[in-house]
Amino acid sequence: MNALESAGVYTPRARIPASELHEALTSVSARGVDSKAVADADEDAVTMAHAAASDALESSAYDRDDLALVSVATTTPPLAEGDLASTVAELLGLSRETEVVAHTQSTRDGVRALLDAARADGPALAVAADSPFGDPTEGVDHAAGAGAVAFVTGPDGDAELADVSTYSEDRPGVRYRTRGTENVETYGATEYERDAYRTALSEAVSNFEVDALAPTAPDASLPYRGARAVAGSPDVYERANDLGDTGTAGPLFGLLAAWDAGESDVAVVGYAGGSADAVRVSGALSVPAERETVEIGYPAYARKRGHIGGDA
Repeated sequence: MNALESAGVYTPRARIPASELHEALTSVSARGVDSKAVADADEDAVTMAHAAASDALESSAYDRDDLALVSVATTTPPLAEGDLASTVAELLGLSRETEVVAHTQSTRDGVRALLDAARADGPALAVAADSPFGDPTEGVDHAAGAGAVAFVTGPDGDAELADVSTYSEDRPGVRYRTRGTENVETYGATEYERDAYRTALSEAVSNFEVDALAPTAPDASLPYRGARAVAGSPDVYERANDLGDTGTAGPLFGLLAAWDAGESDVAVVGYAGGSADAVRVSGALSVPAERETVEIGYPAYARKRGHIGGDA
């Protein structure tokens, strides 16, 4: 199995602090989110994936022509039907013979893309990019952020994928988006949703010795609640507190945060709808630097999100 050899990251520059949301809205449901990244009109899953992947390739010892596979994950593809992975591969200037894979339906898919690249026959690229949307009056949208993480994998990487595990259970209504819409919804049954997350997380890592945990982070509270059910009381790493919910990229941002804190043995867990994929990453890479940020107010935020008209 390939190891992780280099990493790349992309986050939008625009940030809105939670205080701006609280001032503008009657109520805000985004536990633990202090600020979040806000995608601009030219920042979608493709452009963010391209930027993060370019960053990873720039710091990799492998050439673009060396890549046997590219796997792209997002729940927010710019087109409902199309070949997302081919688009990203084309923008990156990869060989026409590079195998391309796209995962576009589940927040678990960032970890699945990582596993694709680890299992590839030769050096490969995994990238997860997301910018979820919801009803602007509801918690999904209040927590929704944006960003992308990419990894180049190969036989000479410093961070090995030591163990892999899956737990599958269907929990309807936890998080879904109906055909023809862009808004993510939930049934709003809080304890049901917490139990689904807690169960999937603990079961997925039940065969690991877990010191550090980087799970999908719909907000900056649920990962810590879920970790209480995991043996050993692992430290939890997430970036929802300052980026918001980054969907498929959430666990990969958590892995980078764990490495930045000095961790070298991390359970990375992709979660969706009561199911989870977990991989234990042993070793660490240098964490890429992120761009400088610009704080924006609610009117600019609402325009960037398309909640109101006008230029952002």
